[in-house]
Amino acid sequence: MVETKGELKQPSLHHPSSDFSEEIANEPGGEDITKCIQCGMCTASCLVAKYTDRYRPRRLIQKILLGKREEVLNSELPWLCMTCRLCEERCQEGVSLPEIFGAVRKIAAREGKIPNVFKSTASLVLKDGWMLKDTYTDFIEDDRDDLGLDTDLNWDDDFVKKIKKKYFKEDKTR
Repeated sequence: MVETKGELKQPSLHHPSSDFSEEIANEPGGEDITKCIQCGMCTASCLVAKYTDRYRPRRLIQKILLGKREEVLNSELPWLCMTCRLCEERCQEGVSLPEIFGAVRKIAAREGKIPNVFKSTASLVLKDGWMLKDTYTDFIEDDRDDLGLDTDLNWDDDFVKKIKKKYFKEDKTR
């Protein structure tokens, strides 16, 4: 309760101002969207924002609150969060942007709106287990052997199939 000239008033709470923000709030991880007060501490803390003017977490949250669903889901910006959680540590309202952006990515993935660069990276990892095709070298094999780890990396084909089915439309070329 807040006292104003002798009267007790309820503190104002921020509520989603769009159907899209309510959709995010109903997605696991997106519940905190209702707590954001748009202070900008997330952007000031963000390592990605430090290196590019394109990525501003506060602006992305603002677009969600304003209901710019298609613009957000078709953008690569929600995918750029490194989930370092610096924003979360500094947020005085306890908002977890990595969780919110994870909820946005889940919705986008369900609708097939994964940016090509992320699809191709995931596709490459699923293909040979490494982000860079020729990164598994004799040196890595020797290191694994020294550590007592298996040097023959037999990938779990069932797991790879489940991931492909969940996140990628069937593509006969993979």
